[in-house]
Amino acid sequence: MADPLSIAAGIAGLLSLGLQTTDTLVKFYTSYRGRDDHIARTTQRLEALQGAFQALRTALQQRKFQPGEKTLIRQIESSLQSCAELIQELEQECANLTGISCDSFKQTVKVAGRRVAYPFRESTLKKLEEDAGETRDHLLLALDILQLRDHKTTQDELTEIKSLVELMRTTQISSAIQDWFKAPDALINHNAASAKWHPGTGMWFVKGPVFHNWINQANSFLWLCGFAGCGKSVICSTAIQHAFRQRRDAHIGVAFFYFTFNDESKQDESAMLRALLWQLASQLPDGHSRLQRLHDSYKTGPPPAVVLSEQLRECIQRFHQVYILIDALDESPRGNRRDDVLKSITTVRGWSMPGLHLLVTSRDELEIHESLGAASDEKVAMKNDSIDQDIANFISETLSSDYKLRTKWQAHRDRIQEALAKRAQGVFRWVECQFEALKRCPRSEHRLEQCLQSLPRTLDETYERMLLSIDEGSYEEARRILTLLCFSSRPLKVSEVLHGIAVDLGEQACLDRARLLQGVDDLLDICPGLIDSGRELKENFDSTTDFATDSTRPEVTVRIAHFSVQEYLESDRIRQQKAKFFAMSSINAHQEIATICCTYLLEPQISNGLLTPAKLAEFPLAHFAAQFWYHHYQFGKEKPAQLSTLITKIFKQQHNCFATWVKLYDPVDKPWDLRVNFGRSSNTIAPALYYASFLGLDWIIHEILFAGNAAGRRVEDMVNAQGGRYGNALQAASFGGHEQVVKLLLDAGADANAQDGGHEQVVKLLLDAGADANAQEYGGYGNALHAASDRGHEQVVKLLLDAGAVASR
Repeated sequence: MADPLSIAAGIAGLLSLGLQTTDTLVKFYTSYRGRDDHIARTTQRLEALQGAFQALRTALQQRKFQPGEKTLIRQIESSLQSCAELIQELEQECANLTGISCDSFKQTVKVAGRRVAYPFRESTLKKLEEDAGETRDHLLLALDILQLRDHKTTQDELTEIKSLVELMRTTQISSAIQDWFKAPDALINHNAASAKWHPGTGMWFVKGPVFHNWINQANSFLWLCGFAGCGKSVICSTAIQHAFRQRRDAHIGVAFFYFTFNDESKQDESAMLRALLWQLASQLPDGHSRLQRLHDSYKTGPPPAVVLSEQLRECIQRFHQVYILIDALDESPRGNRRDDVLKSITTVRGWSMPGLHLLVTSRDELEIHESLGAASDEKVAMKNDSIDQDIANFISETLSSDYKLRTKWQAHRDRIQEALAKRAQGVFRWVECQFEALKRCPRSEHRLEQCLQSLPRTLDETYERMLLSIDEGSYEEARRILTLLCFSSRPLKVSEVLHGIAVDLGEQACLDRARLLQGVDDLLDICPGLIDSGRELKENFDSTTDFATDSTRPEVTVRIAHFSVQEYLESDRIRQQKAKFFAMSSINAHQEIATICCTYLLEPQISNGLLTPAKLAEFPLAHFAAQFWYHHYQFGKEKPAQLSTLITKIFKQQHNCFATWVKLYDPVDKPWDLRVNFGRSSNTIAPALYYASFLGLDWIIHEILFAGNAAGRRVEDMVNAQGGRYGNALQAASFGGHEQVVKLLLDAGADANAQDGGHEQVVKLLLDAGADANAQEYGGYGNALHAASDRGHEQVVKLLLDAGAVASR
C-alpha cells in the first residue's frame, strides 16, 4: 500500500522524466552555445530548469512529511501536475534531437546552414525557452510551498528557543548571582547565525542518517568540519533548532555555545562551561539553588574551570538526555585558551554518559583534529554536493528576495546564478562578497559581463579587491575601523567606533571632534563588504535602578563581517599583496587600542565636574575605555613610550582622571560590577598606588613614590596606606601575583604581614620577609590559608601550614 505521506508515484515519475529530459537537452545545446547568442540564452534557460528539477527532487527526497501535512502534499502535487504537458513537450523535443546523429547533423549544418537546421531554428529555440521558463516557474512554486512550510517551522523553533532562553534569564536566580556568574549570552550568536539561514539550508544534514544517529545513539559525538566561510555556523544553528525538537519534557536538556573571534568573553574554557552550566541549570527545577551554593563558595568571582566542569557533569546526570552543541572551536585563540578548551571537551567525552550527545564544529585544523580524535563516522566534512545545492538555492533566493539585486539585475538573473554557482566552490562567504560587488556594479550588460568574467578565484583575492576599492583618502580611517572591530575586547556600539576613530594619536594625542563621522552608514561606506551592523546592545550605565532605567540606550553594534576577514588581515599572505597597508598584528593592534582608550580617559571634559549619564552620552567610548584599557595594555605586551606616558598621567591625577576611571569601572575592588557608580566619592577610592600594585605596574609605582616623596610625604606611609578591598598596596600586589612589585614594596618599607593565597613565589617572598602566616582579613577570605584552600592551590597550602598557619576556621 502506498504511503499516504509521500508524493504520488506518478508525480515522482514525472519529476524524474523532467530531469532526464532536461539533462539531455542541456548536454546537446551546451556543445553549440558559443555559436550564437540565442543558443546561449536557450542553454541558460535549460540549465536554470535543470537546477530547479534537481533542487525540488533533493528537497522531496530529504523531506519527511508529518501526519498533518497532507494538504501540503496535495499543493506540491498540483503544482507539478500543472507542468506535465510542458514536460511531455520537452520530452518530444528531446526525442527529435536524439534521432539526429552527431556526424550527419554537423554535415547538414555545413551544407544547409545553421538557421535552417531544425534544432537551431529561431522558432524551435523560442519554443524551448518558453517551455523551460514556464516549467521552471511551476517547479519553483512547488519548491517555495515546501520551503515556506519548513521556514515557518524553523521560525517557530527559533521562537521556542528564545522563549526558553528568556525563561533562563527570568528564573529565580537573583540578579546578584547573574552579575557574578557572567554567563555569556549564546542566543546573540544563535540569532545572528539563524538570520543567515535560507529555506532549505542544511536540510541535507539534519534530515540525514548521520544527524539522526547522533540524536538517537547513546553517548554520541559528531564533528562538523570545513574551511572558513562554508556555512558551519548556519548549519549548527539549524542543528540546535532540531535538537530542541527533542525537548519533549523536563528530563531532556539542550545547551549550546558559539565561540566568537571578536568577543573575548566567548573565547575560553570558562566562558563555554559557564554558558552550558547556566543553560542546563536553568532547565532544572532546583538549578537556582545549585548556582546559589556556588556563589556562596566563590564570592569573589566565577569558580575555576575544574569546578565548573564538575558542576556541569552533575547537571547532565540530572537529565535522561542532554544535547550539547558547540560552534567554531577554531575561533578560540591558539595557545593556552584553545588548549584548555580542547582538554575540557576531551574531559566531557571521557564521562561516557549514555544520555549525553555532543556536537562540535570547526575548521579542520591539525591540533583540533588530533585532540578530538573523531572516528570516520563521527566526522562530517562540509564539502559535498549537498553544500553546492545549498549554495545554488541561496543564490537563487537572494537574487529573488534582495530588493537591490532584484530590481537591478532581474533580466540577467540566470546568467548571474550560473556564474556564481560555478565559481563558489562550497564557500557561502565568497558568494556574499560577490553580491556586494554586484550591488556596486554599474547597471549595464557590458559592465555586468566584465564583473562576472573577472570574479575573484578565492576569498583572499576577494578581500584584497575589497580593500583596494577603499578610497585612498579613507585608508587610515578604514585601517582604524578594522583594528577596533578585529581586536576590541567586546563588540562595539556604533557611537564607540565613531569616537574611537576620531581619537588623534599624534604628538598631542586627543579626541578630535572634527574627525567624527555621522553614523553607521559612514562606517559601512568606508569598509564595504568587510563589516556589518548587528543587534541592539543595551548597557546599564549606573549602579542605581533609577539611573539605569533612565540611561539605558539601545544602540546597534558594528562587527567584522566574517571570521575569515580577520584571519586574512592577520595572515602572512596579505603582506605579499597590494593590500599590505591593511596588514595587522595582534600586539600592535592591542597597543593602539590601549592608547586610544587612555587618550580618551584623559579628555578634560570627562573628568572635570560631576560624572553624569548626560556626560557619558556625550563621550560614549568612556565606559569601554575605562573597562578595557588595561586588558589591551596586557595583550600589547610591550610599553610604547606614548602609551606609558598616558598611563602615568592617569595615575598621577588621583582626584581627576584616576577617580573618573575608577567610577566608570573598578577593576580591583569591584571587577564584577560593570555599572557606572556615578555617586561614588573620590574620598572612598583607594590610593592610586594600591591600584598600580594590584595591576603590576611597577614603573607607575616608582613614579608615584618619587612624586610623593618630592612633595614631602614619607615613602613608608605611602606604601602602608590603608584602603581598598585588599587593605593595602602590598596585599593587593600579592593577591595579583606580582612578585617584582612585592619586592619593590617590601624594599620601600611595606609591612610584610600581607598574605597571598595563590602565588607560591610571592608567598615564599612574604614569609621570608617575616610575614605572619595567620594574619587575618585577607581579601574577603579571612586569611591566606583560607584563600589558598578555596582557590585550590595545594603547594601554597603546604607552604603556609609549614610556616605555622592554623587550619581551623
